[in-house]
Amino acid sequence: MRLRIVHQLALLLAGIALLSTAAVGALVAWNLRAGFSDYLKSRDQQQLERFAQVVADRVDAGSLTAGKPLQMRELMDEFLHRDGQAPPPGSRAQGRPPRGPEAPSDAPGEQGGPPQGGSYGEGRPPRGADPEGRPPLRGGPGARPPRQGPPGGLPQRIQVVDLQGTRLGGPPFPQGREVLEQAVRINGQPVAYVRMLPSEQLQAVDARFLQRQYAGLAGALAVTLLLAVALAAIAARWLGAPLAKVQAATHRIAHGELDVMVPESGSREMAALIADVNRMAASLNQLEGARRRWIAQMSHELRTPLSVLLGELESVQDGAREANAQTIASLRDEVLQLVRLVNDLHTLSMADLRALPCEFVDGDVGSALQRAAARMEPRLRQAGLSLAVTPGPQATACWDFGRIAQLLTNLLENSLRYTDAPGRVDVHWDTVGRDVVLRVDDSPPGVEPSQFAQLFEPLYRADEARQRVKGASGGSGLGLAICKAIVEAHGGSIIAMASPLGGLRIEARLPLNAHGDA
Repeated sequence: MRLRIVHQLALLLAGIALLSTAAVGALVAWNLRAGFSDYLKSRDQQQLERFAQVVADRVDAGSLTAGKPLQMRELMDEFLHRDGQAPPPGSRAQGRPPRGPEAPSDAPGEQGGPPQGGSYGEGRPPRGADPEGRPPLRGGPGARPPRQGPPGGLPQRIQVVDLQGTRLGGPPFPQGREVLEQAVRINGQPVAYVRMLPSEQLQAVDARFLQRQYAGLAGALAVTLLLAVALAAIAARWLGAPLAKVQAATHRIAHGELDVMVPESGSREMAALIADVNRMAASLNQLEGARRRWIAQMSHELRTPLSVLLGELESVQDGAREANAQTIASLRDEVLQLVRLVNDLHTLSMADLRALPCEFVDGDVGSALQRAAARMEPRLRQAGLSLAVTPGPQATACWDFGRIAQLLTNLLENSLRYTDAPGRVDVHWDTVGRDVVLRVDDSPPGVEPSQFAQLFEPLYRADEARQRVKGASGGSGLGLAICKAIVEAHGGSIIAMASPLGGLRIEARLPLNAHGDA
């Protein structure tokens, strides 16, 4: 089952929108993830630099160079204090005595009395303890929450090594892992190195931030996709409307309605397509009219000699006329008229099939044209028309000279039938470049310029301008159409125009090497 073009366009545009939004979403998500990874690495590097400064401040250079183990718990407490994440190391708020010897004091809270920060001394049980002074059970009522480690599991990701790479503190690192490193400098000289494993897991805040970003991105992509699909459907209908009109028009043309005109709309290509369909419909309508006129005119042309033949034969059969030589000659003339008509029809049909038989040979142009004109001169003179032939320069051409003689004969026959007597007919030819231009002019009456192109249609006759001269020998009405077929078979062109003599000029342009151009 084939989809309509509207549905195909909608699916195509929707697919393009889906791929585009998916690609943009994937690119934005990757860029967000990569940027966040860079942010985490930058944060780890800053923490590493601060921890290295803590080590430089709290540990003397001799301990580091001697390879003595470090108290990483104290260094971490100091680091957290400087980061604002814990109270100072050794303070009472941490629940353990300060570093160094205890100095006796008489001040309250400094010698066995209860401290201000909520710790406990010698004479008072700790807050939340039972009456015997035992500390509270883990997780029981009043129990102190366990101390939280630094964010990102920093103690498990950091270590200190000496200049030779010997570990002085911190956990061992697995092989092959990426490690960040920062020198510990005392008095401007590196005495050790602090190493850190980059964080692989996001903290809760970071994870929630990324989740919000991904959710917002997914929502934006979903809305964009829905809008794109809706716009694709609208665009498909807009683009498909002119096609639907063209389809309806071609359907009507296929059923014989040749007067169809589709209003131009849509894009430039669509408007051009509609214009071509309109021209096709107009051309088919014109051809259909020509076909009908052709049938009507051909039936008339065939009926005339057949009617004469039938009348002559019936009169002989009835005894009204004798079957003598005169009657036979009259019948023969009508049969010859039919033969000429059938031969002309055959010539035109062969020309329409682009198979007009021609035998191209080399010959003299002037001699062939003068012989053809000389054969028509007695008939022109008998009709009261004078013939003037003006030859051009000598030239040799590759033509079918029998067809060229037929061309000039038909042109002179046309002047003979449609020129008023007394009149004049001029024949002139000349060479222009590699062409021979043949012109035949006659005296009035003339033809309206709007009818010039139609003169070469089969059986066309001007309605009011040039009428057949009374008494002229009948023709088939196909002479100029045959002239056009002969000229085109030689690769040339033929046109009609007004003559300087007041009548009609027919101008044929024939290549000298017609065999090579045909």
